[in-house]
Amino acid sequence: MTRPAPKENLINFGPLPTHINALLQEGVGCHRSDPARARALFRHAIEIAPGALPAYRCLLKLQNQQREFDDALSVATEGLAEAAHQARVGPDWHTWTAADAGDDKRRSVPQRFLLLFLKAMAFIELRRGNVAASRELVTKLQELDPEDGCGHSVIAAMLDGVDDDAETGSDY
Repeated sequence: MTRPAPKENLINFGPLPTHINALLQEGVGCHRSDPARARALFRHAIEIAPGALPAYRCLLKLQNQQREFDDALSVATEGLAEAAHQARVGPDWHTWTAADAGDDKRRSVPQRFLLLFLKAMAFIELRRGNVAASRELVTKLQELDPEDGCGHSVIAAMLDGVDDDAETGSDY
């Protein structure tokens, strides 16, 4: 099946092979009108280029929008593992230090994705009703990214005043 090339890049994903960028752009272009197609495009990008970190982010964002929190958490975890591999850090985020995440102004692409996937996991856990897990992730993000380059303060603000046993508005 031949896919028409997107007329323009909707999102700058950074340096990616042209065919992977095209899959992601097409998925972004149809994610609201045809989420199943977008999901298939993002999954296909991951299958053929498992090192393409933006593909994981696209898929988990779609799954989060569709309230598929378990699937989104799974993809965030997979993306985090790939980012850790590329950043040459251990697979257990609990052991990471600020040096592993790099300096805000000099972070490599994999280091930025380490933080983005941790932030995604914190948000997803909050939406799943796992407030304690979300707090643990935000605490780690505050340690790894004291400048708040990834925007973890947004989730921290959402957690303010939420009891660890309280419902968080998810369907669970």
